[in-house]
Amino acid sequence: MQPGAIRFLDILTTASAVANYLGVADVTPAHVRDAIAILREEKTLDDLGRPLSPLVRRAPPGTAGGADARVRELAQRWYAALASDPAAELTGAQLDALTAELDALAAAP
Repeated sequence: MQPGAIRFLDILTTASAVANYLGVADVTPAHVRDAIAILREEKTLDDLGRPLSPLVRRAPPGTAGGADARVRELAQRWYAALASDPAAELTGAQLDALTAELDALAAAP
């Protein structure tokens, strides 16, 4: 792995951990953006606020958490652009482009 490189899989996994930490069932664009910031060491989990206890139910019974439709579409598009390689490392320019796209999605209603 190149110094400073971040794997696509690590972004998605960390985004899921961020949502779980905050007690949210579905990953949102803001969670993915926070995941990138955490992986770039610009932010920590403590910066996100107080965690929700793992004893508190996050999703209605019989359902599993997932991802916001915008996040699913973004992940599928980026996955295809990265030659369907979840372990692909994103360059600094790619991370900046992904971050800008996430910021726009998070700001949209």
